[in-house]
Amino acid sequence: MKLGTPPAIVDPRGTSSECSKHDSKLAESGYRRLKCPRCGFEADRDVIRKLNIRKRALKILGISGGSLTTPTAPQMTDASPNRWGNQ
Repeated sequence: MKLGTPPAIVDPRGTSSECSKHDSKLAESGYRRLKCPRCGFEADRDVIRKLNIRKRALKILGISGGSLTTPTAPQMTDASPNRWGNQ
């Protein structure tokens, strides 16, 4: 709140057991790993929980989250891909 960010209280129940893309139930695929049978997304349960809490917080705040993996800021394209090589 000090920096202008509004708080969003998110209920954490079920955040590590549903797919962050389309809310389907995840299946265990190893120690602490879960996999979506619908889209194949697989990750550690703590990563899944983080993505789902973020998604719920953005929904509470009325912010469109877009894709959770696509960058939302414009990407720098004017830099040389090899800064240390021949210029």
